[in-house]
Amino acid sequence: MTRLSDEFIQSLDSRIDGILESCTKCGACADVCPTPDIVNLTSSPKQLGEGIIKILSNKKGTRDAELWASSCCGSGFCQSVCEKGINPRFMLAMARRNISKNENKESRRNKGKAAFQKMSRGVKVLSRLQLAPEILERLSPRSHKELDKAPDVVFYTGCNMLKTPHIGLLCLDVLERLELSYEVHGGPATCCGILQFRPGDIENAARQALTSIERLTKSNCSKILSWCPTCQIQFTEVASPSYAEITGNGFGMTMFPVFLSHNLEKLKPLLKHRVSKRVAIHEYSGELGVMEAVKMLLKAIPGLELVELGHRSAGYTGTALAPMKDYLRKSIARTLVSAEELEIDTLVGIYHNDHREFSGHEAAWNFSVANYMELIGESIGISQPDIFKQFKLMRDIDAILESCSDLIQKYSLDIETVRDVIIQDMLNEQNLPIDRGLQS
Repeated sequence: MTRLSDEFIQSLDSRIDGILESCTKCGACADVCPTPDIVNLTSSPKQLGEGIIKILSNKKGTRDAELWASSCCGSGFCQSVCEKGINPRFMLAMARRNISKNENKESRRNKGKAAFQKMSRGVKVLSRLQLAPEILERLSPRSHKELDKAPDVVFYTGCNMLKTPHIGLLCLDVLERLELSYEVHGGPATCCGILQFRPGDIENAARQALTSIERLTKSNCSKILSWCPTCQIQFTEVASPSYAEITGNGFGMTMFPVFLSHNLEKLKPLLKHRVSKRVAIHEYSGELGVMEAVKMLLKAIPGLELVELGHRSAGYTGTALAPMKDYLRKSIARTLVSAEELEIDTLVGIYHNDHREFSGHEAAWNFSVANYMELIGESIGISQPDIFKQFKLMRDIDAILESCSDLIQKYSLDIETVRDVIIQDMLNEQNLPIDRGLQS
């Protein structure tokens, strides 16, 4: 373990001590959290709070307290209710860390390694099946131009967004139209460390996060724009405070749509083309400012009618609901049914994982599926082909392989690896069955 990662872990321990000193176990955070009702916990909010403090004190917590921590959907309603200024979302993350200590270190490390390798393989293969090398290069740090001064922004893609690279390209297109200079970072080499952190491999999670922060801050740019909400939370709530404590250097990130909404007056003159569509958003209730920002951006598009579906999913993104699969499936199904009943033209997903889920459903419903950046691009007059959705709608492994055979050859990809990735990371990656008859 490196000195910095060792100090990072010591900082996490110190922050836990701070929670133990401050927390009154009042249960206010649990009281506003949607997770206990979703997973049918019977303990009172106060009992849940007491149970979490036991876990943080390295004692055995109650079953409900452990389930609350392990099922946290990250909605963030808790952020504003603690009178002691504790971040309960971070508190539950640290509780999960302590729970994971019940498993031996080698097993935790192997789980983190396997998750990272699977993600890396999926990102590498799926991005290359969609874009020629010279186009994919735009989303690589290697594409950076030599600048005499720091870029206006650093655009951080995260890792999995590169499975739907047309979204990233549209982000860069918009930044260029706004006449902003930028650097791009992301992919497995600049991972936030969440895949190691989840199973409790804190040493490698710390090493990964610290390495990525060093890369992101090397340009001395003060505006780092993140696409992925999981990366945003992992960096700003887990990694950044400890990084600042051990290095004395601050590190902040802004979600990409929030940044665009702050620059809406510069963006509006670019929105010249009417987009005459009834549009609805698959919304989350998480408090990252993203939902409000995306609505603001879509409402600025001439001709576009934004329709409310009448419900919001718990959590801040679909992957945060993975421990609550039944709720996740019902939330997706409710969005699809509501969108059809309201006769919308386009269902908009916010994040890359939304697009991977909903694009597979498009053929079964009477509306199209798009990321909000596609609609912004349409109004500006720019577009990027959504090859991921084209593949997903084919639903035929051999047809997909045939359609991208030239890129498989160009990148010298192993055909059996490609086949396995398409099946595991695209066709079978569906929370809700595409067949409407299987959705009830």
